[in-house]
Amino acid sequence: MGFLDHSTNNIIVDAVLTDTGREFLAANKGDFKIAFFSLSDDEVDYTIIEKFGRTVGKEKIIKNTPIFEAQTQSSIAQKHRMLSLPDPTVVRLPKVSIEGTSGLSGNVVPFTTTTNTTRRVVFEQTIEGETKIPDGVSDTSFTVTVPDRFVTVQGKTPFNIESSTRVASYTVQRTSTNTKNGAIVEFTLALQSGLDDTIFTIYGNLGNKNTISGVVSIIGDQSGFRKDFNVTITRPTS
Repeated sequence: MGFLDHSTNNIIVDAVLTDTGREFLAANKGDFKIAFFSLSDDEVDYTIIEKFGRTVGKEKIIKNTPIFEAQTQSSIAQKHRMLSLPDPTVVRLPKVSIEGTSGLSGNVVPFTTTTNTTRRVVFEQTIEGETKIPDGVSDTSFTVTVPDRFVTVQGKTPFNIESSTRVASYTVQRTSTNTKNGAIVEFTLALQSGLDDTIFTIYGNLGNKNTISGVVSIIGDQSGFRKDFNVTITRPTS
């Protein structure tokens, strides 16, 4: 990944197909169809506005912020999506939590190949200083991405698996809502079968081949809000 040339004042649009998009296009079955687009501000450092004020800070961001080249891997592109809300007076947005997840330690959900082979994930939207989460950001469905070599979403079939990274994407529906209209979604992560010594030798952490680490992401399909957390898979030592 690199940055676009920012040495001139020309406006540059850099667009590429993701790996999945190229697969659909190459298959030539009529499945390739661009129906939506999304914008994000992954590169923007908003502390510049806090430091210099809105007018000067905005100018510094526009002139000095390096812009990433377009990504072909959808799992690492657009971490912070922009959104439009029906109510222009909204001043607070919800935050997300996975505090109810089984076995959670900090931001890590641990597995072992012998006993803790499944974990129940509980994801919840909450908001402070407001009685209700604004319309347009209380999601009804979510995209869950997992490292498919090691973990699956139990009872679900992925709608996409990236060929290069083996990141699998699942759609998970909202389970319920809380008193502030925040979405609550629950699902179970399960270890893949066949996590043998060869897998740990290839994908085990540097310096500790008895543990494999990966990242699971939960993304609101309506709001674009994203929560990433780590998973670790440990095998018993002889």
